[in-house]
Amino acid sequence: MVESRGMRGLGRRATLYALLVGGSILFSIPFGWLLLSSFKTNDEQFRDPPTWLPRPPSAAKMSPYVARDEFDDIARPRACPRARWDEVRPLLVEATRQAVEAAGLPPAAVPAEPLRDEAVEGIAFAAGQNVADHAWFESLETLRQKWLAQVTPSLVQNCRDRAYKRFLIGPIRARSVEQQEEILRRDQSIAAVWQVQGGALADQATEGRPCALLSYDFEKSAEREAALTAVFPLSFPVARIKKLILSLRPDHSWNALECALEAEGRRWESAEPYNAGSDQWQELVWQFPSDDDTSMKVKSWIVLKPSGASAFAEAGKMRLTLTLRGRTRAEAWGTKLWNNFRWAFKHMPFWRYVAVSSFLCLMNIVGQLLGSSLAAYAFARLKWPGREFCFMLLLGTLMLPGAVTMVPSFLIFKNLGWYNTLLVLWVPSFCGSAFNIFLLRQFMRGIPKDLEDAAKIDGCSYLGVYRHVILPSIGPALAAIAIFTFMGSWNNFMGPLIFLNDQSKYPLALGIFGLQTQAGGNFGLIMAASALMALPVVIMFFFCQRYFIQGITLTGMKN
Repeated sequence: MVESRGMRGLGRRATLYALLVGGSILFSIPFGWLLLSSFKTNDEQFRDPPTWLPRPPSAAKMSPYVARDEFDDIARPRACPRARWDEVRPLLVEATRQAVEAAGLPPAAVPAEPLRDEAVEGIAFAAGQNVADHAWFESLETLRQKWLAQVTPSLVQNCRDRAYKRFLIGPIRARSVEQQEEILRRDQSIAAVWQVQGGALADQATEGRPCALLSYDFEKSAEREAALTAVFPLSFPVARIKKLILSLRPDHSWNALECALEAEGRRWESAEPYNAGSDQWQELVWQFPSDDDTSMKVKSWIVLKPSGASAFAEAGKMRLTLTLRGRTRAEAWGTKLWNNFRWAFKHMPFWRYVAVSSFLCLMNIVGQLLGSSLAAYAFARLKWPGREFCFMLLLGTLMLPGAVTMVPSFLIFKNLGWYNTLLVLWVPSFCGSAFNIFLLRQFMRGIPKDLEDAAKIDGCSYLGVYRHVILPSIGPALAAIAIFTFMGSWNNFMGPLIFLNDQSKYPLALGIFGLQTQAGGNFGLIMAASALMALPVVIMFFFCQRYFIQGITLTGMKN
């Protein structure tokens, strides 16, 4: 009998622990998804079918190349029965291959067979998703015709371009401080402008724009780098240059592109490398140090920092050197995992927003602890006319939704002159909140009356009793309120959105919202910024959960 009871108790404990572990895993899924999404590039966010883990970086040692993991294996469409799919799959894939060969792949600097095989996988997957559900139950010839109807020239071209990775260099422009802009050496082809070491450059036209294909093979190069050097004349003084803008389409290799500029006997180098982790056309901007670096602007440029003297001093000209350095697989992984976080720090004044949020959290915690505890002390330990009525009136305010008091509160604070100031976000906390007052009142009612009487006999006033008896006894409840207040203040979005219009006063929550509107739909960047914002809350709750649980469970218990 004893052993049976012991086994049942062990089974109950095992079940309880299993439920706790399962619940922890379930509730950690959103944060895990947020963190993993912050490691993905923007094109991976919209990958179909979606994946949890970020794709491994290619860390390509040579380019152009065929990305053999660009498309997933051809999967069975949901509407097609498994037996039917096993029957028609080889025929449909072969029909797709024949259609691609008949359309012809544009000339590429890679072997045709791997490029065709990878393109066929992407085309077959897209065609399978677009075929009507009822077509899978029709005759083989009818299905084949409807399948091939999906293999359009635009689909073939799109899948080929996604599989064919290449580094394309476009024109380079210079912009002056007065916003005067010119295309450097526009009268020459792009390949003729640059002198190449460690690679080759060939002119071609892609998507209707002039560009040059950069070919390299780091496995055959001891330096594992390719350098492009050109001398450019300018129609305005070199000292008036503000930024250089290079059009390029990277090869998704995650290799590092660095820039060095020499003019008038001086040299500037890029403060950080550009990571070639995309395969879309973009404009890469290098900018000389200016007031923009300390402004609230979205910093989408790379700063050119002075790096000493240079032997190049031709009047009215500058020498530009672009160096593409190869990365190892480990370096590429580290670069990819950190890339979105790096741009989150650059795109917005992150530490300014953190400082504002930290200040608001500190002041709100102090205000809530002081204001709520004093009000709760008055309701719990002092006797005065109308105490119970006022307490019920206070609890009644919990029934009012925030939308009802939003407009009156805005008008009050605007008339006080607090609009667009941080005062409105922390001063009201010193009045306490109804829930915190209720929580502390219930906690204080459990403190023995004898402790208060003894303190009064020793000469303590009401504030002395509050300071020496009440506060030391309600530590767990105060800790719970501090945690609640921190989380509410750190995540507060609606208050700053209503009362602030100066970006320099934004807390982190509103700053990330502004980043969302300025980052052009870069969800990887937004996920990284959101993960950075959620991290302090997770850390605080992890280390303070004991006080949080004590503050809730001990409320209202008699000592």
